[in-house]
Amino acid sequence: MADSQISFTEGSPIDRIVYAMFILFGIILLLNRRFNWIEAVQSNKWMFALIFYALLSISWSNFPEVAIKRWIKLFGSTVMAFIILSGPTPVMAISSLLRMCFLIHIPLDFVFIKYIREFGVGWDDQGVEMWTGLTTHKNVLGQVCMTAGLYFLWDIFKKPPKGRMAINIIYLFMLVFLMNGPGYSRSATAMSCLFFGIIVFIWLQYAPRDPELLTKYFIKGACAVFFVIVFSQLGILLFTENRSIGEVTFEMSGRDSTLTGRTDLWEDILKYASKNPLTGVGYGSFWIGNLSHNLWEKHFWNPRQGHNGYIDVYVELGMIGLFLFAGLLFSAFRKIKNNIVANFEYGCFQITIFIMIIIHNLSETSFLRGEVDLWFMFLLVTINIHTSSLESPPADWYSE
Repeated sequence: MADSQISFTEGSPIDRIVYAMFILFGIILLLNRRFNWIEAVQSNKWMFALIFYALLSISWSNFPEVAIKRWIKLFGSTVMAFIILSGPTPVMAISSLLRMCFLIHIPLDFVFIKYIREFGVGWDDQGVEMWTGLTTHKNVLGQVCMTAGLYFLWDIFKKPPKGRMAINIIYLFMLVFLMNGPGYSRSATAMSCLFFGIIVFIWLQYAPRDPELLTKYFIKGACAVFFVIVFSQLGILLFTENRSIGEVTFEMSGRDSTLTGRTDLWEDILKYASKNPLTGVGYGSFWIGNLSHNLWEKHFWNPRQGHNGYIDVYVELGMIGLFLFAGLLFSAFRKIKNNIVANFEYGCFQITIFIMIIIHNLSETSFLRGEVDLWFMFLLVTINIHTSSLESPPADWYSE
């Protein structure tokens, strides 16, 4: 236990040096591009307000040294996102970056799980096998597969050349294998989000390309989902004894009604958060081993996150942080909705990944975590850039 606490407070010196070098190089690159920070802040007010409030909250943190390290990672991920988005063709840059990562990551995950199991397979505290691939946990592998699945579907809908189309299909089959591990290896959250994301993405292909009409389209879709849930619940009540649709859904996915202990954890976190409801305990100052709470004594699996991004924002940044984050979500959705006019294909991808990340954070945490890939994806699709730079690329851009 003591070694674990030290690792949380001191971290890895090598990782710290690597992160610092990349962030420094990123800032230098933006300076060479004559990046306009004033314009970036004005175009992304809610995001920068949230980031700098997180910095301010470190002043009342009990662990300021750890918190500032984590905030630097948070700011560094923002720098990297601006590097991708500040080029002349950000859509091509995003697509190329994701493709390059997934083309390398996914096959190596497969090889490590299948043939180099001492590195690609891990075990939990109870000795249950879980597939990790190149990542550190099954849930992280699930996040990679979830994002990759939507990317390859997006690329298929762009009607690429036959060779690229075949590669996309092959990779989708590999993702099915990686996400269908034995028992505990399945990340139910990632699988559910990908399934829902596919439905949303295909549904959006029939959406109107006018932002105002699109809002009505979403309202109709939300109403349809609501009525499906209501009638499904009524049907379940007719054939079962006072069971909810949630309980049935959890059982079908191999989980219990507590979401594998998450609901008990949320209750304990909210009790702790009620001590500082307005401002929180300070950014990056709650999940530091068991130093600031006794959750590890009650929860044997030693949680290192709240498994709910919204609760984690609340416990660290309080109601003020939640308000700023809500403003970021609403402004981001409005911006993404308007981007459909400039580039319908990319706008559909943006909205879908945005919704998937929002849902994913209901049982996992990626919000405001600079080292998590889903937070970087969130930045890529929510940072506001000039609409003109989102115009569709030339027809022969696949050959570049």
